[in-house]
Amino acid sequence: MSSFPPHHAIPSIPIPQEIALKFLSNYLEATKTSPYLLPNARLESSGPAAGSSASSVTLHNLQRVEAGLRGEWLAPTLDLEEGNVTVAEGMDDGMNKAQAANEGGEAEGWMDLDEYQREQSIEGGEVGERLPGVAEVGDSDFDGPQAVEETEESTEEEDRVARKREKKARLIQERKLKIQKLRSKAE
Repeated sequence: MSSFPPHHAIPSIPIPQEIALKFLSNYLEATKTSPYLLPNARLESSGPAAGSSASSVTLHNLQRVEAGLRGEWLAPTLDLEEGNVTVAEGMDDGMNKAQAANEGGEAEGWMDLDEYQREQSIEGGEVGERLPGVAEVGDSDFDGPQAVEETEESTEEEDRVARKREKKARLIQERKLKIQKLRSKAE
């Protein structure tokens, strides 16, 4: 069994943007003349080579970081005049559908909030306290509250007998399936 190699964690120390810009600019300038500094460099018999192109996604992102450190704004800007934007047929113009309905007729699928809430409310009567095992008026054909006579012993016995019947039927079915399989294999 071997132990892991020694590991030293060196905490990162924040540096000012001016120093970071200086180091990054120097590195990007050096990559133009020294192929061994490129992220996609490979070692060949003639020395380090950068491959078919000296550019890579990593270098592109580093150039964007450098531009950001210099204070350049790289986000695209879209200057549109307010009334001159035309929307192609079938495309959404970003206008709120409810706002469009208020401006020109009723939109499909939209309904008033109060009407929706009324439809969602419970319109049934209140259910009072109910006792288990007692039939109430309106629950069935009973004329009034009547206690349903159930004894635990009788239901337990009935449940046990029902489980036995189900088990017996299941075992018989399994035997029939086994016999059918054996007959089909024999043929």
